Amino acid sequence: MLSDREAAPLRTLEELFSFTRQPLCVVDPLRDVRRGGPESPKTLLCHDLMDGYLDDRFVHGCRNTSSYRFFHWQVINSFVYFSHNMVTIPPPGWISAAHKHGVKVLGTFTVKSDWGTETLTRMRRDNLALKVASHLALVASRCHFDGWLVDIESKMEKCHVGFLKELLAAITTETHRTVPGSLIIWYDSVLCDGALDWQNELNEKNSCFFDLCDGIFLNSGWTEDALQRSAAFAGDRKSDVYVGIDVYARRTSYIAGYKMYQVVEVARSHGLSAAILGSGWVYETQDKRRFMQNQSLLWSLPDHCCPEWRLRTLPLSTSFCQGFGGQLYVAGQVVSAVPWFNLSLQQLQPRDQSPWLCCGSATGYTEDAYDGGGCLRLRFLPDDESEPEAVPYFRLFGCDFPLGRLTLSYTFKQHRPSGTIMNDVALVLKVKSAEGKEDQLKLGVVIDVPNMEHYAVTRDISDCGLNLSSDISGSCWVTRTYRIEDLESSAILEEIGISFVLSAANACLLGKLVVERADCTDGVEPVSFKDYGDSSDDSGPDMGAFSDEDSSEKPENKVT
Repeated sequence: MLSDREAAPLRTLEELFSFTRQPLCVVDPLRDVRRGGPESPKTLLCHDLMDGYLDDRFVHGCRNTSSYRFFHWQVINSFVYFSHNMVTIPPPGWISAAHKHGVKVLGTFTVKSDWGTETLTRMRRDNLALKVASHLALVASRCHFDGWLVDIESKMEKCHVGFLKELLAAITTETHRTVPGSLIIWYDSVLCDGALDWQNELNEKNSCFFDLCDGIFLNSGWTEDALQRSAAFAGDRKSDVYVGIDVYARRTSYIAGYKMYQVVEVARSHGLSAAILGSGWVYETQDKRRFMQNQSLLWSLPDHCCPEWRLRTLPLSTSFCQGFGGQLYVAGQVVSAVPWFNLSLQQLQPRDQSPWLCCGSATGYTEDAYDGGGCLRLRFLPDDESEPEAVPYFRLFGCDFPLGRLTLSYTFKQHRPSGTIMNDVALVLKVKSAEGKEDQLKLGVVIDVPNMEHYAVTRDISDCGLNLSSDISGSCWVTRTYRIEDLESSAILEEIGISFVLSAANACLLGKLVVERADCTDGVEPVSFKDYGDSSDDSGPDMGAFSDEDSSEKPENKVT
């Protein structure tokens, strides 16, 4: 159960029935994110590292900065916290981190082996199906997560299968009623005749349970022929079939590890969803000193293997912190030198986060930060031979809401590799008009708006004076703030990213991004394109004016 300090499972029916307490901690609500249609294949991550409840169990965090963490939330739809206890309650840090990204979190209800058979016998004998189901729904509601993986791995007589179906139906009904939008997933184990026999596919032997819930998690020992049969059997519910993919590739016909994406592609090719387990492989078997790079390599799934992910609501505010750090920063200043780890403090993470992007990288960075324990380091290293057309653009967040009137700010610091030149950093908005015309708005020292009859952009210059042509940051954090108005009220914001103005080697630290609604009536002095460069001038700004020493834009407090 969940105390004020630690999360823990419920190990018996008595503990489940006595669970009544509202936990004294706050978790983030589930964010509204567009994830594609109901028939779109999905990706589920089953977190089963070392049977759970490690450093992540501490409600207020701990000091172990090498604790396991996950930060590629945009590539998954749901997250299961798994242990071998009867009722596994996800720790609040995981719930908050997932919910920030619109990812649903499921606990686990499991009975196994002989003790599981005894538990099921008692539940059937005492007619406890509804009581168990209602208390599971209560736990999910009070702990603010989104459903259950039901894993029954105990043998039973055929005559008792009716009770098991009654139990699953009750769990589905009660949880749906108590937690709107919740999910109940059945694990491929017990069959409709009571035998314990993992099928590795959906068929007539286990479909009676599939029909009573939101999906089935197939055992990971499948073949491609089994997937083809599963897809045919599921019909219009193909996306509710989650193909178990073991990153360890134990007793499987495939090779996983860093080739996991290829196995996801196989599931996708049949229109089926993916359920990834054993992802702790990268933490348990690989060099922990390179965990961030290895985690990024494991989760660098190609776009066609990833679900749609678009923000539908504002505000958007992130410092890109992954929920840990060697120090704690506030507004660029170190306020604590104590190492820390707390997934509840993880901030919204970008779509592309990898050391191996096209001619560049976007990676978490903890040697400096603006807020929290880390920031995002963006680096562009062009290769004229292999990628002559590479563009220094980094995708951050997909969006799906009217552009309307916005206030946007971004905080950055130049972090140039040796031998590179100073190069401005611009915020990029990709928009689409009602007629389907796509435009890009670039907000930097030079404001590049393709059609000023459609979009009005002003810059808040209250903190930097008027010499905006020299506001490239050197060793200081710099914040730029803009106001945007869609004059025709028809454009949809589809993507937010960062670009370097010149296609030359460069790197920066991105410390904060804020996007929120504004009334645009505060009288901010508009930026004059005449004063700061005509965006139609192909020559671009005079980059020779920018230097580390000369910055008349007032920076944020310098980190010493």
